[in-house]
Amino acid sequence: MNDPKRDDPASSKNGSPAGGASSAPREPSARALRSREHRIPRRHRVFVNRNLRMTRIRAIGFDLDHTLAHYDPVAVEELAFDLTKKKLVESRGYSPEILGLAYDPHFVVRGLVVDKKRGNLLKMDYFNFVSRATHGMTSLRSEERKRAYRTSRVRVGHENYVSVDTLFHLPEVYLFAAIIDLLEKKKPNGGVDHEKVYTDVREMIDEAHRDGSLKSVITSDLDRYIRFDPELRVVLEEFRRSGKKLFLLTNSELTYTDKLLQHLMHRGRGAPGHWSELFNAVLVDARKPGFFSETDSPEAIPELKGQKLLAITGRGGSGAYLERALGAAGEHVLYFGDHTYGDILQSKRVLGWRTAMLVPELDREIQVTQDYAKEYDRLSKLSSERHHIEIDKAAIGRELRRLTEVLTDGEATDAAKREEIAKRIQEIPDQIAEMEKRSLELSGEVESVQVKIDRAYNPRWGSLFREGNESSRFGHQLKDFACLYTSRVSNFLHYPWNYYYQSPVGYMPHDI
Repeated sequence: MNDPKRDDPASSKNGSPAGGASSAPREPSARALRSREHRIPRRHRVFVNRNLRMTRIRAIGFDLDHTLAHYDPVAVEELAFDLTKKKLVESRGYSPEILGLAYDPHFVVRGLVVDKKRGNLLKMDYFNFVSRATHGMTSLRSEERKRAYRTSRVRVGHENYVSVDTLFHLPEVYLFAAIIDLLEKKKPNGGVDHEKVYTDVREMIDEAHRDGSLKSVITSDLDRYIRFDPELRVVLEEFRRSGKKLFLLTNSELTYTDKLLQHLMHRGRGAPGHWSELFNAVLVDARKPGFFSETDSPEAIPELKGQKLLAITGRGGSGAYLERALGAAGEHVLYFGDHTYGDILQSKRVLGWRTAMLVPELDREIQVTQDYAKEYDRLSKLSSERHHIEIDKAAIGRELRRLTEVLTDGEATDAAKREEIAKRIQEIPDQIAEMEKRSLELSGEVESVQVKIDRAYNPRWGSLFREGNESSRFGHQLKDFACLYTSRVSNFLHYPWNYYYQSPVGYMPHDI
């Protein structure tokens, strides 16, 4: 890892992040920024959708789940899946047959949309065009998909649809699909209430979270379920040394939060007496996204198991209260979260906070993109050749029409000239036929390479961020709502504390 102090003007004699120096540290030059980032491995980079100067940020906040605490996805998802199956049998009268269902961690990805009414899972592009879909576990053929969704635009905000926005959604959506598959094999002529199945699954997995059955298993074996990042505490300490106020804002209750952060923050040399010492404010049971639009003060929590907490601590509260307590508001606050709507969109839309989205799946997406660089290059060349052929074919078609008009109108009176034109007219259809043949060959090759690349990301859904040549719905949301995005908070250690995060040039199609 790059040493942040090596590149950080704050560690020199000319400046101090906490103030007290005679002159403020200068921001790195654009040239220096490009040079530094080039040395950072792509999986450790912070990606930028909207320019952000860290020197203007006064307070930095963090969600807990999938942000500070990174779960082992397969272990936690299997646990949630198994607990929900049992609850469906015990509390909702489902057949014990569903206990035999096994979890497939690759079947569902973030960014999908559940059609509760039809029992379908949908992947959509930026324009909400349904490009891929399954009914239960079975992929819908193109004609089935078009019949269901081509004539009417999918309104994702409608009660029939549910967005798969968080990693916690994945096991419930897979269980929904698997149960539908199982029930419809028993009732091939219909009669399965898809919406009821989804409601039952949703309520039972909520109960597993609410009654502590899920969290008690996790906290009993944290090494199995939580991935330890030795650099997590380091980056929080770096942020504090740079003069930023830190806050924790989570919907989890305090006891669960305490156990996870003890596990993550109390290892190694220099560990704090209590993890709350790293924060200026800690708000639990926050009830996001409603938190951002409320004005209430939190319920005080003066101590935890006899441990007096140094941070401003409370249950619930509101964005307005938190801004007053921190002395920072709007664009001077940067908030890290993993939930597209509950963390990123609402904090940005309601309070004007700057946002950083955590996308753990990014590591794999980057790896696949790098591994398949040759295939991407070949895809580009094949597509370019096909494009040029189509342009040339159109030009030759225009030539054919023009020459035919010349002969018809009798403009070329010279016999030799007329013979030359007639010969060219005879050649053109064969030339066009050859072009069409090559274009068809290229289309087959393009499709073959595209399928190969798609399957490398996910055999059923392809890339999380793209759909064909368009951004996927998830990719577009990430671009629209998150100022920054990365796979883990500790990636910020690779950048100096006063870094100017600059977005790439936003080319229009006519610029390329």
